[in-house]
Formats: sequence, structure tokens, C-alpha cells
Amino acid sequence: MEKLPPIPSPPSVWLREFRIAVVPFVAFFVVLGITIVTWQQYVGPSALVGEVEAVRAFVSSPQDGRIASLTVDVLDRVRAGQVVGEIQPADPRVLLSQLALGRTRIGYLRDTLDTQLRQQGTELSYVRLRMDWMDQRAELASLKAQQIYSRRELDRQERLAAGGTTNRLTSIAEYEMARSNFESITAQIEERTQVVEEIERAIKRLIPEQSKLTEQGPDSLQEALAIEEKALSKLENLMGPIILVASTDGVVATVHRRVGENIVAGEPILTLSADRAERVIGFLRQPITFEVRTNMVVEVRCRGRNRESGLGRILSVGTQLEPILPQLLPRGTSSNMIEYGLPFLVSLPAGLPALGGESVDLVLRPE
Repeated sequence: MEKLPPIPSPPSVWLREFRIAVVPFVAFFVVLGITIVTWQQYVGPSALVGEVEAVRAFVSSPQDGRIASLTVDVLDRVRAGQVVGEIQPADPRVLLSQLALGRTRIGYLRDTLDTQLRQQGTELSYVRLRMDWMDQRAELASLKAQQIYSRRELDRQERLAAGGTTNRLTSIAEYEMARSNFESITAQIEERTQVVEEIERAIKRLIPEQSKLTEQGPDSLQEALAIEEKALSKLENLMGPIILVASTDGVVATVHRRVGENIVAGEPILTLSADRAERVIGFLRQPITFEVRTNMVVEVRCRGRNRESGLGRILSVGTQLEPILPQLLPRGTSSNMIEYGLPFLVSLPAGLPALGGESVDLVLRPE
């Protein structure tokens, strides 16, 4: 019996067999390869987390006072050294009381030295001039404090009188009295300033030798005179307005206090955000399975936009575990749970469009 020739299989059968036996394995390895490449190129290992350092600067007053003006508002751009506001000194009534106490002490020193000055004649006449100079300066500072108060009163009367004849909230006599008082004090300040300058020129003409003065005057009185002069200089500095300037280039992020509010020394008035950050704060999460060292190359990759990335280097590494920033922990992590990691600083790659406070992915790269 002759062997029958094999019946040829149609191509559809071969394709069905290939699809069942081979395609699943090919698809598996293709997906696996794509996953590996994607993980290496676009996904950072969960052990490394980081955030671009947000650089902020505070504008504050070195002494107590009241905010007279602010020239910037939220999101306004500023430059380093730009004037952003002005602070008026403390309540003039407080300054007046301090000046009155200082003038009393100066008068006591004058009485103490009077007998000695009469005995020593012209050799120590500069001391009398110095005492007169300090007395006139104290009087001038007192007038400046009164001028601040009268200026405020005049401004208040001007605002009340701004409504015209029908809506006027103050009388013409009160307004004229406030204006006259302010002008009178201003005139007295000008006269007193001339007196202070004349006495100062007379003191400079004498120029006595310091060693001779020490021999002729008791050390305690000389020291007391120097202390009172320093205290008077400090009060004089409180008379003038305090100019607030920006300490860095950036944008006004927050306005903490408004015009007219009273502030204390060191209290933040404005918060400035720098134009660009320079570092990334990274954390190595636990368990620590590898070591990070300074000068290691790190790829910094943004999470948004086009996934821009760049290479930076580790600048420094911490010596102990610190709390990881809550925003860097995985989603779903309890807000009450504190996780600790090893902190390190990475230089921000030049040209990387990362914003301060933005979370980024970190990947260690070989040299």
C-alpha cells in the first residue's frame, strides 16, 4: 500500500500555532525589557528622595517701631539692596522719657565737674563745651521726638479735613493749631541744629590731648561722660526713620505686616523667595543598603513637564538620621508617622528648570 502524501497545512494554521506557542513569550520579554529601560531612565529608586531647596529671606526691623510705608506687594520682583519700606521709630513719648532721664544724668555730671573745671581753667574748657554739646543734642533729640508726634497729629487733622466744608470731621481751628505746632517745632529743630553744629566746631578747634585729660579728670567721671555720650547717640539714632532693604534678588512671597501696624525688633515683615535654588536636599531612606559619599554623581530628574534631568554631585552627607520631609514620603503615609533617613546635599544642575520646594527624583550614576 502506497504511502499517501502529506496534506499541506494552510498558512492560517501555522500562524495560529505561532501565536499560541511563541507570541506570549516574545511579548513577555519585550515588556520586561521596556520595563527595565523605563525604570532605569525615568523612575528613581525609592531609596533616594529629594526636594529642591527653597531659599527664603526675611526682611525685619532692627528695633521696635511702626510701619510707615511698604513699596512692594505679594509677588513683586525685588533686587538686592532695593528699598522695600520704612519704619518709624518707637512711640515718641517713650523716647522723650528716656531723653529726660539722660538729660538729668548729664546735668548731674555737669554739677560734679563744675568745681574742677573752675580750678583748671581753660585747659579743660573743652569738657564744658562737650557737656553743653551733649545737652543741646539731647534737647534736639527731644524736639525731633515731639516733631514725630506733631507730624502724626497733623496728618490725622489733614485726613479729617479732607471731606470739604460739608463733610469736614474737624474744625479749622484744630487743623491750624496742629499745623502751627508742627511748624514751630520744625523751626526750633533748625535753630537747635545750628547751635549743636557751632559747639561741635568749637570742640574740634580745641583738640586737647587725651593723656592730659586723663591726668586732670577722674577716670570715673571720664567713663561716665563716655557712657552718657554713647547712650545719647543711640537715642539720636532712634529719631530717624529705618529704611528696609531687600537682602537678595527674588520675589515677595509673603507680606506679614501692613502699613500702620506696630512691630517689635526682629519680627518678620516680608518674606522673599530667591530667584533660583542652588541645591537639592536628599534623603537615603531605610533600610540603608548602599553608601552615599561626597562627590558622587547624581542624576536629578524633574517629575513634571518633560521630565528634564541633569547631573549634579553630592556636596555633603549627614552624620546621623534626620526626619524626612513629609512631602517626600510615599502617598498614603500617615501624617503622624515620622520616618528617618540619611540627609545629603546635591548641587542643582545648571539649566535644570526646577523650582524651589519641588520634589525631584535622584538616581546615582557611575563616574
